[in-house]
Amino acid sequence: MFAADPARYFEKKVAPILARRCLSCHNNAMKDGGISFLDRDSVLKGGSHGPAIVPGKPELSYLLRAIRYKEDVKMPPGIPLPAKEVEALTEWIRRGAVWGKIGSQ
Repeated sequence: MFAADPARYFEKKVAPILARRCLSCHNNAMKDGGISFLDRDSVLKGGSHGPAIVPGKPELSYLLRAIRYKEDVKMPPGIPLPAKEVEALTEWIRRGAVWGKIGSQ
């Protein structure tokens, strides 16, 4: 269903995760770690640990290492993301990390 439409995949699978689990700290006002998840450029540039995502290369994407709790920084703090959400973010990056609207943007 979403395979042929990367923008729809972002809208339906990725944006809700980012909005619910990341934006409270990683927004244009707070930018924890020097990164906002409100725009693709910020995520590509990254923060203090380098690029959060490397489109097409999940293995090089710091975001995935952090949400898998494999780095000194473990995101989100507290309760880790369910495996289903980790896989959705991994697949999104694998597909090139096409961006779209998040929340009330």
